[in-house]
Amino acid sequence: MYRVTQTILVSFHASIAQVSQEEMFVQLSSMISHILAACLTNLPRVIAIKCHMSVIEKMEESVQAAAQLHGETMQIINSLQDRQLPSLNPDELPFIDKWRYCFLRTSP
Repeated sequence: MYRVTQTILVSFHASIAQVSQEEMFVQLSSMISHILAACLTNLPRVIAIKCHMSVIEKMEESVQAAAQLHGETMQIINSLQDRQLPSLNPDELPFIDKWRYCFLRTSP
């Protein structure tokens, strides 16, 4: 939360008092969607790890958990289809600091 508020303060500089609630909401919504997208970029690795358990007794449970996670992720992705990802290197996507820097570069 600290980084979110700091990013908002930096992006609006001295004119924070003149920002409308609607502008603030749009800015905050965009930041939250970027944070969520950064989290979602790690999911393919998590699902692959869950599916490749070495202990056979736990494999069925892990695959079921991975399938449920995949289904829930697809619902989130479908609802976020209209959002545009920032132009980041795929290796940078899991890091929120990279998203924050990209967001600060494109802010007014």
